Amino acid sequence: MPAPRQLPLLLKIAAAAAAGALAIVAAARLLRDDAVSSLRRDIREAVAALVSSEDGDSAATGGDDQGDEDAPPPSILITGFRAHGKSSLVNTACRALAAEEGPLLLRAEASPPGGGSDSTRRRLKVKAVISGADGEMGAEEAVVELLDAPPLPEAARLTRDAIEAAVSVGDPECVVLVLRCDAPTKERNAAVKRLPEISAVVRAKGLNLIVVLTFKKSVRSLRQAEELLKEVSFRARTDCVYFIENYTWSNNGPNLLHPPVIKNDFGTHFTVLTIIRQCLEFIKLNRSQKDEKTPKQADTQADAKTAPKV
Repeated sequence: MPAPRQLPLLLKIAAAAAAGALAIVAAARLLRDDAVSSLRRDIREAVAALVSSEDGDSAATGGDDQGDEDAPPPSILITGFRAHGKSSLVNTACRALAAEEGPLLLRAEASPPGGGSDSTRRRLKVKAVISGADGEMGAEEAVVELLDAPPLPEAARLTRDAIEAAVSVGDPECVVLVLRCDAPTKERNAAVKRLPEISAVVRAKGLNLIVVLTFKKSVRSLRQAEELLKEVSFRARTDCVYFIENYTWSNNGPNLLHPPVIKNDFGTHFTVLTIIRQCLEFIKLNRSQKDEKTPKQADTQADAKTAPKV
């Protein structure tokens, strides 16, 4: 047992250790918040660059009125099978982009745990507003269009025509396919086996495919995650595969007193913002390639008109 004279010294050491631990926790939290804010700012600047570049290109081509028109915001299609987390991903992206806190605000109606009804649903266009510095929207709103597509038919009944119809909805510029990690083994394997066909249709339309694996907490081990990631990447022919745990009302359980407050998670925020940023990079590449083809087509048409007739 320590002597009475040593107790003050031990208390001081314990207090210093506790203060140091709290300082480390606070510093780590600040670094995480700064990483999310930096990524959100990068997304806002990327959207602004896409819009301004199109405006500049329209003016440079000598259009009379096209230079004054606003360029369309980047459009991302969210597709997948029923109850795999498409609408929840849309809600999660909107929350992260707008830097929201507190209760979860729904932009898209997500299916309940039972999987929802089998009734048909129309495509939903959600304009996700990107928050500026310190949570402010800024003088001009930066917007990303998220297209919440109707669910794909079951993997056993999925046809190429159905895939083409889903990918063509709303004229998207990038496609995000959502798959559920904790789906029944038979259902999940059937969905994974259709990835080559889905990937081929998406690429045939000149678009890029990103695969998002939801309900990542259901993955039991790192080995299982690595095997699933390897198989999905191989069949979809893409390295853009992400694990994510969406924000849903059921995350914190029921609350009879008031709507449950959803605690923002760094992993979810950072992952969904990374997905959006990768989509914007693909959209930037596709738009730049289209801009390069347009002058060549114009020159070809001009040469055809000026060519002497034989």
